[in-house]
Amino acid sequence: MSREERRAYKRLTKNQDPYALPPAAQRTRGRRTAATRSGAARGGFQFWSGRFLLWSVGGSVAAALLGLSVAWPGGMPFAGYVGLAVGIVWLAIAWVVRMAQQRAAEGRATAAPR
Repeated sequence: MSREERRAYKRLTKNQDPYALPPAAQRTRGRRTAATRSGAARGGFQFWSGRFLLWSVGGSVAAALLGLSVAWPGGMPFAGYVGLAVGIVWLAIAWVVRMAQQRAAEGRATAAPR
């Protein structure tokens, strides 16, 4: 590149951020982030998602085992009932929280757009 070409290039790029992405890369990055937005942007709230099932059932099993181990000195039938009750309570709390999320998502969907 000659000195004249270098000076012309510096004049062209004088007011640009040297660390900014090129315009084409910014456009594709915008499309990517729009495609990977939350579930509400993809088509609505989904009550039974894989992630929710993993957290609710897995957490329920873990809580049941914890309840069983805490109540173990009291004897087996009692400890089994405590573990089962703790697991059911975990599932109930997870589903109530999920229903609240669903209602909030429906409220956002019916709200007027800004």
